[in-house]
Amino acid sequence: MSETYAQLRKNTVPADRQLKETDMVRFYNLGGTGKRVMFIGNSITLHAPRPEIGWHYNWGMAASSAENDYVHRLMAEISQLEKDPVFCVCQVALWEKNYKQGESQFHLFENARNFQADILVARFNENAVVGENEPELYKAQLLKLLQYLNPEGNGKLILTTGFWRHPADNAVAEAAKQMGWPLVTLNDLGEQDEMKALGQFEHRGVSVHPGDLGMKTIAERIFSVLKEYLA
Repeated sequence: MSETYAQLRKNTVPADRQLKETDMVRFYNLGGTGKRVMFIGNSITLHAPRPEIGWHYNWGMAASSAENDYVHRLMAEISQLEKDPVFCVCQVALWEKNYKQGESQFHLFENARNFQADILVARFNENAVVGENEPELYKAQLLKLLQYLNPEGNGKLILTTGFWRHPADNAVAEAAKQMGWPLVTLNDLGEQDEMKALGQFEHRGVSVHPGDLGMKTIAERIFSVLKEYLA
């Protein structure tokens, strides 16, 4: 892998066992009557405690608190503009690891599919191993996953690149262009030490995840697009 992806290689947090299979879909304010917003992601979106790597929390890695991860920041911003919104988190790190197996992981996300989101934010790809000849395969499988999570096609999609530069970023950009979805670029953030949680965790793989400033910046960039879909 070229030096372009040097920061990506520092992420040594395993893609498996980030959550129990029964916890991969989580809801907030499920009885609400407002817009239904889904966040599709990986450890940066939600990671359960894993003491062996020094992560003892149950929110987006590596924010200092739940309120400071990008999902909770976006939920707070959305709640300022939208009355009684409903939220779903769909954690797909295991799908990223196994994306070449096609639809074999989809059953894990059935509750998210049934959520019938009005807005879907797809912020992931960091755990996918995409070789030089495989971006088209990744794009095809990504579109299948998003179609599964938006079965009626009524939800509005927002895609992002990875936090660290990743071989799949171009495939994500091409998918967004093909489908007419907005793309939020984030991969410059992983090049900036101030956007990470360096020095806050002993495990290097955890510490290179976005810290509070990184999470805040991710949320701001996504919200600049997402707000156009709110009332």
